[in-house]
Amino acid sequence: MTTIPGPGEPLEPEELHPIEPGEVMTAEAAATDPEELLERFRMAVSDPGKDWRLSLIETMALWPLASEQIDGRNFVYLLAGEAFDWRSLAERILGARDIPVPEEDREQLLLDWALPAGLKEEEFRRLIGFAKGAGFLNYFYGVTVEQAILLAVEEEVRKRRYARGFAPDDVGADMAYEILYGATRAELITEFGGETGKKVRRQSRGPERAAGNLINVDHFTYWLFQRRFKNADPARIASDTRKGLEILERMRLAQARKNRDETATRPFIDLGDLHTYESPPRYARRVTRRPVRT
Repeated sequence: MTTIPGPGEPLEPEELHPIEPGEVMTAEAAATDPEELLERFRMAVSDPGKDWRLSLIETMALWPLASEQIDGRNFVYLLAGEAFDWRSLAERILGARDIPVPEEDREQLLLDWALPAGLKEEEFRRLIGFAKGAGFLNYFYGVTVEQAILLAVEEEVRKRRYARGFAPDDVGADMAYEILYGATRAELITEFGGETGKKVRRQSRGPERAAGNLINVDHFTYWLFQRRFKNADPARIASDTRKGLEILERMRLAQARKNRDETATRPFIDLGDLHTYESPPRYARRVTRRPVRT
Protein backbone atom coordinates (compact mmCIF):
# COMPACT_ATOMS: atom_id res chain seq x y z
CA MET A 1 0.00 0.00 0.00
CA THR A 2 1.15 3.51 -0.72
CA THR A 3 1.22 6.42 1.70
CA ILE A 4 -0.82 9.57 1.30
CA PRO A 5 1.03 12.81 2.10
CA GLY A 6 0.23 14.48 5.39
CA PRO A 7 1.17 17.77 7.03
CA GLY A 8 4.76 18.71 6.32
CA GLU A 9 7.17 16.38 4.59
CA PRO A 10 5.70 12.96 3.78
CA LEU A 11 7.28 9.95 5.45
CA GLU A 12 9.06 7.45 3.25
CA PRO A 13 7.24 4.10 2.91
CA GLU A 14 10.23 2.15 4.23
CA GLU A 15 10.00 4.10 7.51
CA LEU A 16 6.44 2.99 8.15
CA HIS A 17 5.31 -0.27 9.73
CA PRO A 18 2.03 -1.56 11.16
CA ILE A 19 2.17 -2.06 14.91
CA GLU A 20 0.79 -4.87 17.00
CA PRO A 21 -1.87 -4.72 19.73
CA GLY A 22 -0.23 -3.87 23.04
CA GLU A 23 2.50 -1.76 21.44
CA VAL A 24 2.44 1.99 21.75
CA MET A 25 0.92 3.77 18.76
CA THR A 26 3.52 6.49 18.28
CA ALA A 27 7.09 7.06 19.39
CA GLU A 28 6.10 10.47 20.78
CA ALA A 29 3.61 8.83 23.17
CA ALA A 30 5.94 6.04 24.29
CA ALA A 31 6.69 7.60 27.68
CA THR A 32 3.11 8.72 28.33
CA ASP A 33 1.29 6.99 31.18
CA PRO A 34 -2.45 6.39 30.55
CA GLU A 35 -3.32 6.96 34.21
CA GLU A 36 -1.56 10.32 34.13
CA LEU A 37 -3.51 11.24 31.00
CA LEU A 38 -6.79 10.24 32.67
CA GLU A 39 -6.00 12.39 35.70
CA ARG A 40 -5.25 15.37 33.50
CA PHE A 41 -8.50 14.76 31.64
CA ARG A 42 -10.48 14.66 34.90
CA MET A 43 -9.03 18.02 35.87
CA ALA A 44 -9.80 19.48 32.43
CA VAL A 45 -13.41 18.25 32.52
CA SER A 46 -13.85 19.86 35.94
CA ASP A 47 -12.75 23.24 34.55
CA PRO A 48 -15.89 25.11 33.36
CA GLY A 49 -13.73 27.27 31.11
CA LYS A 50 -12.66 24.32 28.96
CA ASP A 51 -14.57 22.31 26.37
CA TRP A 52 -14.33 18.71 27.61
CA ARG A 53 -14.64 17.43 24.04
CA LEU A 54 -11.46 19.24 22.99
CA SER A 55 -9.77 17.93 26.13
CA LEU A 56 -10.88 14.43 25.12
CA ILE A 57 -9.23 14.85 21.70
CA GLU A 58 -6.02 16.04 23.38
CA THR A 59 -6.09 12.94 25.59
CA MET A 60 -6.68 10.64 22.62
CA ALA A 61 -3.86 12.28 20.70
CA LEU A 62 -1.42 11.33 23.48
CA TRP A 63 -2.89 7.90 24.27
CA PRO A 64 -0.02 5.41 23.89
CA LEU A 65 -1.63 1.97 23.63
CA ALA A 66 -3.06 0.20 20.59
CA SER A 67 -5.23 -2.05 22.78
CA GLU A 68 -6.06 -2.73 26.42
CA GLN A 69 -7.79 -5.21 28.69
CA ILE A 70 -10.03 -3.21 31.04
CA ASP A 71 -12.29 -5.00 33.51
CA GLY A 72 -12.29 -8.12 31.36
CA ARG A 73 -13.12 -6.27 28.17
CA ASN A 74 -10.75 -6.09 25.22
CA PHE A 75 -10.52 -2.57 23.77
CA VAL A 76 -8.83 -2.45 20.36
CA TYR A 77 -8.07 1.03 19.08
CA LEU A 78 -5.88 0.08 16.14
CA LEU A 79 -7.18 -2.58 13.76
CA ALA A 80 -4.52 -4.52 11.88
CA GLY A 81 -1.96 -1.98 13.05
CA GLU A 82 -3.44 0.58 10.64
CA ALA A 83 -7.04 1.66 11.31
CA PHE A 84 -7.66 3.95 14.29
CA ASP A 85 -11.06 3.53 15.95
CA TRP A 86 -11.34 6.81 17.83
CA ARG A 87 -14.80 6.04 19.21
CA SER A 88 -13.55 2.92 21.00
CA LEU A 89 -10.78 4.96 22.58
CA ALA A 90 -13.20 7.74 23.50
CA GLU A 91 -15.53 5.16 25.08
CA ARG A 92 -12.65 3.76 27.13
CA ILE A 93 -11.55 7.21 28.36
CA LEU A 94 -15.06 8.40 29.17
CA GLY A 95 -15.78 5.10 30.94
CA ALA A 96 -12.88 5.50 33.36
CA ARG A 97 -13.79 6.09 36.99
CA ASP A 98 -14.65 9.58 38.24
CA ILE A 99 -14.97 11.19 34.80
CA PRO A 100 -17.59 13.91 35.40
CA VAL A 101 -19.22 13.84 31.95
CA PRO A 102 -23.01 13.25 31.92
CA GLU A 103 -24.12 9.96 30.38
CA GLU A 104 -26.31 11.78 27.86
CA ASP A 105 -23.32 13.78 26.59
CA ARG A 106 -21.22 10.63 26.32
CA GLU A 107 -23.86 8.82 24.28
CA GLN A 108 -24.34 11.81 22.00
CA LEU A 109 -20.62 12.00 21.26
CA LEU A 110 -20.26 8.27 20.63
CA LEU A 111 -23.39 7.87 18.50
CA ASP A 112 -23.44 11.16 16.60
CA TRP A 113 -22.44 11.30 12.95
CA ALA A 114 -20.43 14.45 13.61
CA LEU A 115 -16.91 14.65 14.98
CA PRO A 116 -16.40 15.98 18.53
CA ALA A 117 -16.84 19.71 19.16
CA GLY A 118 -18.27 20.19 15.68
CA LEU A 119 -14.82 19.88 14.13
CA LYS A 120 -14.29 19.41 10.42
CA GLU A 121 -12.39 16.33 9.32
CA GLU A 122 -9.13 18.17 8.60
CA GLU A 123 -9.28 19.95 11.99
CA PHE A 124 -9.87 16.67 13.82
CA ARG A 125 -6.99 14.97 12.02
CA ARG A 126 -4.65 17.85 12.81
CA LEU A 127 -5.52 17.78 16.52
CA ILE A 128 -5.32 13.99 16.81
CA GLY A 129 -1.84 13.93 15.28
CA PHE A 130 -0.43 12.66 11.99
CA ALA A 131 -0.27 8.95 12.90
CA LYS A 132 -3.77 8.72 14.36
CA GLY A 133 -5.08 11.08 11.67
CA ALA A 134 -3.91 8.68 8.97
CA GLY A 135 -5.37 5.80 10.97
CA PHE A 136 -8.67 7.70 11.19
CA LEU A 137 -8.85 7.70 7.38
CA ASN A 138 -7.98 4.00 7.30
CA TYR A 139 -10.85 3.21 9.66
CA PHE A 140 -13.31 5.48 7.88
CA TYR A 141 -12.65 4.02 4.44
CA GLY A 142 -11.78 0.50 5.56
CA VAL A 143 -14.68 -0.04 7.98
CA THR A 144 -17.39 2.64 7.77
CA VAL A 145 -17.34 3.07 3.98
CA GLU A 146 -16.76 -0.66 3.38
CA GLN A 147 -19.91 -1.49 5.33
CA ALA A 148 -21.80 1.13 3.32
CA ILE A 149 -20.52 -0.34 0.04
CA LEU A 150 -21.84 -3.75 1.08
CA LEU A 151 -25.20 -2.18 1.87
CA ALA A 152 -25.28 -0.35 -1.47
CA VAL A 153 -24.52 -3.53 -3.44
CA GLU A 154 -27.13 -5.42 -1.42
CA GLU A 155 -29.70 -2.75 -2.33
CA GLU A 156 -28.82 -3.06 -6.02
CA VAL A 157 -29.23 -6.84 -5.93
CA ARG A 158 -32.61 -6.60 -4.23
CA LYS A 159 -33.86 -3.97 -6.68
CA ARG A 160 -32.91 -6.18 -9.62
CA ARG A 161 -34.68 -9.12 -8.03
CA TYR A 162 -37.80 -7.06 -7.33
CA ALA A 163 -37.80 -5.88 -10.95
CA ARG A 164 -37.79 -9.51 -12.08
CA GLY A 165 -40.74 -10.36 -9.86
CA PHE A 166 -38.93 -12.21 -7.05
CA ALA A 167 -40.33 -11.99 -3.53
CA PRO A 168 -38.28 -10.19 -0.81
CA ASP A 169 -35.61 -12.41 0.74
CA ASP A 170 -32.10 -12.31 2.22
CA VAL A 171 -30.33 -13.35 -0.97
CA GLY A 172 -29.11 -9.80 -1.58
CA ALA A 173 -26.89 -9.85 1.50
CA ASP A 174 -25.20 -13.10 0.45
CA MET A 175 -24.80 -12.05 -3.18
CA ALA A 176 -23.24 -8.72 -2.18
CA TYR A 177 -20.22 -10.58 -0.77
CA GLU A 178 -19.84 -12.62 -3.93
CA ILE A 179 -20.07 -9.54 -6.15
CA LEU A 180 -17.58 -7.50 -4.13
CA TYR A 181 -15.15 -10.19 -2.99
CA GLY A 182 -15.73 -13.14 -5.32
CA ALA A 183 -16.64 -15.52 -2.47
CA THR A 184 -19.49 -16.23 -0.08
CA ARG A 185 -19.46 -14.76 3.41
CA ALA A 186 -18.89 -18.22 4.91
CA GLU A 187 -15.88 -18.76 2.63
CA LEU A 188 -14.49 -15.33 3.50
CA ILE A 189 -14.86 -15.97 7.22
CA THR A 190 -12.95 -19.23 6.81
CA GLU A 191 -10.22 -17.44 4.85
CA PHE A 192 -10.07 -14.66 7.44
CA GLY A 193 -9.69 -17.19 10.24
CA GLY A 194 -6.93 -18.99 8.38
CA GLU A 195 -4.96 -15.78 7.86
CA THR A 196 -5.49 -14.12 11.24
CA GLY A 197 -6.36 -16.96 13.61
CA LYS A 198 -9.45 -15.01 14.70
CA LYS A 199 -13.13 -15.90 14.63
CA VAL A 200 -15.95 -13.64 13.48
CA ARG A 201 -18.81 -13.47 15.91
CA ARG A 202 -21.82 -11.23 16.19
CA GLN A 203 -21.20 -8.08 18.21
CA SER A 204 -22.92 -7.82 21.56
CA ARG A 205 -23.25 -5.14 24.20
CA GLY A 206 -24.34 -7.53 26.90
CA PRO A 207 -22.38 -9.64 29.38
CA GLU A 208 -20.57 -11.58 26.64
CA ARG A 209 -19.11 -8.38 25.21
CA ALA A 210 -18.14 -7.23 28.69
CA ALA A 211 -16.37 -10.54 29.23
CA GLY A 212 -14.11 -9.64 26.32
CA ASN A 213 -14.59 -12.96 24.50
CA LEU A 214 -15.98 -11.54 21.25
CA ILE A 215 -13.92 -10.48 18.25
CA ASN A 216 -15.01 -7.12 16.92
CA VAL A 217 -16.54 -7.60 13.49
CA ASP A 218 -14.80 -4.38 12.42
CA HIS A 219 -11.55 -6.34 12.12
CA PHE A 220 -13.22 -8.66 9.61
CA THR A 221 -14.61 -5.70 7.68
CA TYR A 222 -11.20 -4.05 7.50
CA TRP A 223 -9.69 -7.33 6.32
CA LEU A 224 -12.33 -7.46 3.57
CA PHE A 225 -11.38 -3.93 2.55
CA GLN A 226 -7.69 -4.85 2.35
CA ARG A 227 -8.51 -7.97 0.35
CA ARG A 228 -10.71 -6.07 -2.11
CA PHE A 229 -8.11 -3.35 -2.45
CA LYS A 230 -5.45 -5.87 -3.44
CA ASN A 231 -7.61 -7.58 -6.05
CA ALA A 232 -9.68 -4.78 -7.65
CA ASP A 233 -8.61 -2.29 -10.30
CA PRO A 234 -8.30 1.41 -9.27
CA ALA A 235 -11.33 2.53 -11.30
CA ARG A 236 -13.55 -0.08 -9.62
CA ILE A 237 -12.22 0.88 -6.19
CA ALA A 238 -12.98 4.57 -6.79
CA SER A 239 -16.45 3.76 -8.12
CA ASP A 240 -17.32 1.52 -5.18
CA THR A 241 -15.94 4.06 -2.69
CA ARG A 242 -18.07 6.84 -4.15
CA LYS A 243 -21.09 4.53 -3.96
CA GLY A 244 -20.43 3.93 -0.26
CA LEU A 245 -19.92 7.62 0.49
CA GLU A 246 -23.16 8.50 -1.23
CA ILE A 247 -25.21 6.01 0.77
CA LEU A 248 -23.59 7.24 4.00
CA GLU A 249 -24.54 10.80 3.12
CA ARG A 250 -28.13 9.71 2.49
CA MET A 251 -28.21 8.02 5.89
CA ARG A 252 -26.72 11.07 7.61
CA LEU A 253 -29.25 13.44 6.05
CA ALA A 254 -32.11 11.08 6.93
CA GLN A 255 -30.94 11.05 10.56
CA ALA A 256 -30.64 14.85 10.54
CA ARG A 257 -34.22 15.18 9.25
CA LYS A 258 -35.42 12.72 11.88
CA ASN A 259 -33.78 14.86 14.56
CA ARG A 260 -35.10 18.01 12.83
CA ASP A 261 -31.59 19.38 12.74
CA GLU A 262 -31.94 22.04 10.05
CA THR A 263 -28.31 23.12 10.49
CA ALA A 264 -26.88 19.72 9.55
CA THR A 265 -26.51 20.51 5.84
CA ARG A 266 -22.74 20.19 5.41
CA PRO A 267 -21.69 16.72 4.21
CA PHE A 268 -19.36 14.92 6.61
CA ILE A 269 -16.93 14.37 3.75
CA ASP A 270 -16.54 16.10 0.40
CA LEU A 271 -17.03 13.68 -2.50
CA GLY A 272 -14.77 15.93 -4.54
CA ASP A 273 -11.87 14.95 -2.30
CA LEU A 274 -12.23 11.26 -3.13
CA HIS A 275 -9.08 11.24 -5.27
CA THR A 276 -7.04 12.16 -2.17
CA TYR A 277 -7.75 8.79 -0.55
CA GLU A 278 -7.35 6.30 -3.38
CA SER A 279 -5.08 4.16 -1.21
CA PRO A 280 -4.99 3.65 2.57
CA PRO A 281 -1.83 4.83 4.35
CA ARG A 282 0.51 2.67 6.39
CA TYR A 283 1.51 5.07 9.07
CA ALA A 284 2.58 3.75 12.44
CA ARG A 285 6.22 3.78 13.51
CA ARG A 286 7.25 0.62 15.33
CA VAL A 287 8.60 1.36 18.79
CA THR A 288 9.45 -0.62 21.89
CA ARG A 289 6.76 -3.09 22.85
CA ARG A 290 4.78 -2.30 25.97
CA PRO A 291 2.70 -5.04 27.62
CA VAL A 292 -1.07 -4.78 27.46
CA ARG A 293 -2.38 -3.10 30.60
CA THR A 294 -4.75 -5.18 32.67
